[in-house]
Amino acid sequence: RTDFQPTDQTGTKFALALSGISGSSITAVSDLVFFLLPGVQLPEGHGAVLYWQIVGSTNTEFNLVGAIANHQPSGVFRTGWSTNESLGTAVSSQSVTINLGVSIEPMSNIQNMGAMQNQTIHVAKKIAM
Repeated sequence: RTDFQPTDQTGTKFALALSGISGSSITAVSDLVFFLLPGVQLPEGHGAVLYWQIVGSTNTEFNLVGAIANHQPSGVFRTGWSTNESLGTAVSSQSVTINLGVSIEPMSNIQNMGAMQNQTIHVAKKIAM
């Protein structure tokens, strides 16, 4: 889906609510693909950071998923949802809403977070070792 909505006046934060998700549906999602649409350019020296959050009877803080930038316009990022205890508890009793958040950040912030690393590569390395 691409219908993210602005959440602040600066135009640097966006959110997408995925509602009515059941436990088996969400834990089956192992990866998220995050990419810039054709023709979209981020401001020079900035990237887009993807986060997720549980909203419902149990709310969580936003969790980092990964980041993309003009020089790396797409990525496949591991969710970890199948082993996330907070998510498991929240969906065991009811359906939940997952908020996906995007924040346009300076590359220096993104590099400090380590968010540009493709998590799938690290998983593959661990499996191979």
